[in-house]
Amino acid sequence: MVVFTILFFLSISSLVIIPSSTSQVQRTTIFIQSDGSVSPQNVPIQRDGSVYTFSDNVYDPILIQKSNVTLNGAGYSLIGPLTAKDIKAEQVLGFGPNTTIQVQYIIGVDFDKNVSGVTIKNLNIGNFSIGVYIRTTQNILLSNGVEDNVVGVLLSGSANTISKSYIANNKEGLFFGFEQKNHNADNIPSDIKISENSFINNSIQFSGCVCKVYNFSETKHSWDDGKKGNYWSNYNGTDVDHDGLGDTPYVIDALNQDRYPLMQSVAFPPTAKASLSVCPMILVIALTIIVAVLALVFLSRRRKKL
Repeated sequence: MVVFTILFFLSISSLVIIPSSTSQVQRTTIFIQSDGSVSPQNVPIQRDGSVYTFSDNVYDPILIQKSNVTLNGAGYSLIGPLTAKDIKAEQVLGFGPNTTIQVQYIIGVDFDKNVSGVTIKNLNIGNFSIGVYIRTTQNILLSNGVEDNVVGVLLSGSANTISKSYIANNKEGLFFGFEQKNHNADNIPSDIKISENSFINNSIQFSGCVCKVYNFSETKHSWDDGKKGNYWSNYNGTDVDHDGLGDTPYVIDALNQDRYPLMQSVAFPPTAKASLSVCPMILVIALTIIVAVLALVFLSRRRKKL
């Protein structure tokens, strides 16, 4: 993998969540606070213990300040302010180790630096500079849809898992980097597990800092679960034995390969289920119609007898 020796311009001090200059909507930040409360309280996110579940679409970025919680989108969407024109105009990450970019990035889901053990699942995330920024350890992205961002997922923490997620139509699908200015091999994210995701039509499927020299001592990352890798829309290999896996690896860079690339997309954007609360009403209406029809039939037969 390319050496991620970036003068990382997304350090905590420079990460700013602000409204887009082209958006007319004033954005705030939703906090899942260290005491477990949600602020502001009127957002459509319901808490049940350590699980925070969407009950509708949300239009403000989220900052998680509590460890070991689950953010369940329930098929709803976290929608940012960036238009297609905004996304096209923003710069992607990774131009080199001495690059500084004066951009205030808008992040969909972000974590405080001491927060870990977070699971994000069943959530659609789109129209942000960075869809999800994972800067800490022991976090899981599961069955999400990450679309139409500048960078879909920015990963700088070790021991994280990304699985069964639909990462599509971003300028950069997945980006590896880290925050330390004085970096060395120990700063590179390690023990990363990435499998059964669909990387579809991202302008750059995966990237890190593009540097001239590879660090061949870098820890390799896992791009499969031992049996299945990921689906890559630009994979051009064959599947002669029709087992659903490519006959040749998908080459990510000089150090990393997806050994078992999938021939068919296995991940899709989550969808919200229809509320069960409408079912009793439908049942009442149906029973009312049935009773009315039976009453009409009964009255009709009675009139004929008379």
